[in-house]
Order: sequence, then structure tokens, then C-alpha cells
Amino acid sequence: MNFKRNITGISVLGIIGALSLTAVPMFSNTENSANTVNATSKYGDINSDGYINAVDASIILSYYAYTSTTKGTPMTLEKFIANGSGTTEPTTSEPSNKNVSLKTGGDTFTIAAWNHDEITSLISNWTGIDAQDVIERMYSGADDPITAPSGAKINFVNLNISGASASEKYDELFNNGEDIDVYLTEPYWALKYMDNDELSAPLSSLGITEKDMSGMYPYTLQLAKNSKGEYKAVPYNVCPGAFIYRSDIAEKYLGVDSPEKMQAAIGDWSLFASSAKTISEKSGGKMALADSLAGMWQAYSCGRFDHVTSDNKLELSSDVKAFADMAKELWECGGVTKNHQWSDEWTQAGQKGQCMGYFVPSWAFFYDDSFVYDATNKQSGKWSICTGPQSYYWGGNDLIVNPSTDNGDDARSFILSSAFNSDNMKKYARSNNMPNNSTVNAQLAKDNSYHKISMSEILNGQNYYSVFEQSARSIDIKKYSPYDDKINSDIIEQIKDSYIKRNQTWDDTLTEINDKICEDLPDLKQ
Repeated sequence: MNFKRNITGISVLGIIGALSLTAVPMFSNTENSANTVNATSKYGDINSDGYINAVDASIILSYYAYTSTTKGTPMTLEKFIANGSGTTEPTTSEPSNKNVSLKTGGDTFTIAAWNHDEITSLISNWTGIDAQDVIERMYSGADDPITAPSGAKINFVNLNISGASASEKYDELFNNGEDIDVYLTEPYWALKYMDNDELSAPLSSLGITEKDMSGMYPYTLQLAKNSKGEYKAVPYNVCPGAFIYRSDIAEKYLGVDSPEKMQAAIGDWSLFASSAKTISEKSGGKMALADSLAGMWQAYSCGRFDHVTSDNKLELSSDVKAFADMAKELWECGGVTKNHQWSDEWTQAGQKGQCMGYFVPSWAFFYDDSFVYDATNKQSGKWSICTGPQSYYWGGNDLIVNPSTDNGDDARSFILSSAFNSDNMKKYARSNNMPNNSTVNAQLAKDNSYHKISMSEILNGQNYYSVFEQSARSIDIKKYSPYDDKINSDIIEQIKDSYIKRNQTWDDTLTEINDKICEDLPDLKQ
């Protein structure tokens, strides 16, 4: 059936009912020489983002309301969508102080982050100033300041450290009473600030609602809430994970000749372990499927556990032992390398053909000095990518507003520009990032309009952006706490040291895990 882009005379309720039944992915990887994504326009995919879901139903409803009330000949559905009329994003053209309950009128708007990599493109998109000019003017002093829409001078505090170390520096800034309006965080430690009402303002104080965030990936909405379920952070950047592998080796040992067939061979942890053992056996123990225990754990542990009870009691689920048993078996048979993540040996295993697969985050595909590039560039064209045994995230960035700000209007404007404006999010993607908007990313994946040439060549032209986009849609988080990052770090450390290397019983290993976690996190109890 051909769907005409004009719904006059069509039952809108019938269309909405059909669209709301399921969210159906429309993408399928082809096996042609370009390995691009084929996104066929089908009935129901109103915005052509590759999915039939509630977003399409919302557009139809909005268009129906428009055609029912407009005088004269209504615009076509294509033009309605192109004008942005069918989107649910807050518009940056709204008065900057609308629905803002925080103070306004400050003369300086201060943003803090661990480096300027993220801030440069965000400020550039917000102000319309060239990114290179932003860098120069941010560090030039007061002679040529960049100003916010309100006229306030934009001040940038560069902590000049890694994101993982930023929390301690933020503590120093806040303890010293520094004037910080908006600051960047990572999901692994953001909850520490989101649970502190003196350091994080609810998004409702900026006039931002859950409905406004409907375009974001569902897992990030969980990460945007504090322990009380209140939205306190804007996750504007996502870093979904996937699995890259040597396609020639996969065909040799597993008999698979496409990413789809590889995904079928490793699509859950049981299949992954079975394939790893097959590869090790057929290669005489010379080839590992997985790059490291830490890489496997990064994926396996994502959103799976609820380690801490409501009364701060530590409770580790049986899935921890299930992973430990799988890890030990693969370690002993050679299905996973014995290399330490981030070591030279770790990337050299890929270079030397001793390891055929790596668990990888999207951010590692945007830079030629990343570990993915180092591990794979010597066999350019021989690597492929698929989701792997589980969808997971590995990184991401949030924006949090200090409730003490006196620039609430600028905070709202900056956030709308960075996390809700489709055009700006596309620009952000082209500055080596992945925005948190499923529609924007689906369009970028469909068009295959952005990719690093070096990584595209390594993957023989495969559309890796589409793989990450689909992975982000499938990430599931049960619950998370401010302790999770350290707990997961201690668990994998003790599994490797006690259960695998020292061959301790599981009961003894579990005791050591619990003791180590409670030593590192004295607020918890066994």
C-alpha cells in the first residue's frame, strides 16, 4: 500500500492505533560491497527514521490537529515535518526565561568541565561562533569575551584532567564557593551530585519536562534521575558499545561471512562462550575471541545488577557467579586473552592476530589515536562490527545545573541548544560525538553521512554508526546507585585474582569480594 503524504479523509485514530502497537526497527544490514544500511521507507515510518513507534503516532496526531484547525489549504505532511512542526523538542526560540524558577540576571555564565573538547562544540553551536574562535576567545581573557543570549559573559573553567578524576576537582570548587552555573558529569559518578539538592537543580526548575526528553534513549532517562526519581541531569551525549571482530578469522573458524551471521553466532552470552571455545579449539589455543576479562565485564555488568538494597546492604546476585564461571572457563581454554585492559599487550594482541575481537565504545571510533584504531589499523579492511552478546554503554556525558546559579535563563538556553535542538545535535555528531536523540541518530545512520574515513576503511565501509545507534535503543538498566562503578571494579578484580589466578572456591572468592567492596565503600554493610 502506498501512503500518500496527506491524511485528509484518513482515520487518524486508526493510524495511531496501528503505529502504537510496536516499535519496529526498519534497518537491516546489507551484504553488498559497501555494507551500508538499507532503510526502506515503509508504511507507518512517518518521519523516515527507520522505526515505527510512538514518535510517528505523535507526528500524525499533531498533523491532524493542524489540518483540522488551519484555514485554507494545509501544508503537506513532508513540509510539516521539515518545518519541525511534528517534533516534541523544546524550541530554542522560546523566551529564555520561560518557566525558569532559578535566579536570572547574573553578569557571568560559568561552565565547568574536565577539558574543553566537549565545551568547544557545544558553545559554538549555541552562539554561532566558529569552534576555533571559541577556543581562542575562551582563553584570551576579558578583551574579547563570548557572551550568552542574555548578554552575560561566558566563562569556562577547564579542570584539565580526565573525566574519571573530575569529581574530586568539582568538590574542591564547590567547597571553595566557586561560581559554577552548569557543569559536565559522567553517569558513573553523576548521582553523587544529583542526590545533593544543594549541587543540582531539578530540570523542572528550567521548564524541562519528561515529555521534552522523549527523543532520548530510554536507558539515559533512567540515568537522568536521582535516587528519588527526580530528573536532575541532561544526558546529551551517549556512548553505546558494540563488538568488533576480524571478519576473515570469523569465517575461518566459525564459518560466518557477514555481521548478521556473526551476531547470530555470539548473540547472547551462552553463544558467545560457545563460539570462543570453538575458536580456541580450532586454532590450537592460539586465537582468543575476546580482548580481556574487563571488556567482557564492561558489557555483561551493564544495567544487570541491583547491588545495594534500600538500607545500604550489599547483595550480589547469582549472575556474578555465572559470569565468573564463564570467565574462568574462557581464561583457561584461551577464549579470552590474559592481557590487562589499557596495556600495550592489549592492543598488540589485535595487531599480531592473537585476538580476533574487542568490546568497544562508540567514542573510540571518533579518534585516530584510540585503542580501537591502534588494535585494528594494521589489518585495515579485515574488521567488522556487530552488537555482540549484549547491548551496553561505555561512557556518556551529562549536564547538571547548580541551583545557586544566577543565570537560569542561560542555563536553559544552553541545555536546549545542546540536547534538544536537532540541527545542533547533527553538528555535534560531526564534531566527533554521538548525541542523545534517537531520531537524529537514526537519520545519520540511514544517510551514512558521518563517519571517520580511517575507521570506515578498517571496517571495509560498514556503517558502524548504525550498529551503535541500534545498540543504544536496546540498552536496559534495571537500577543503579552511586556505588555501582566501584562495586563492579572490585568484583572483576577479585574474580580475576582470587577465583581465576589463585583458584579459590567461589565461597572464598565471594567473601573476598564483599570484604573488598565494604572496605572501599564503608557506607555499605554485608
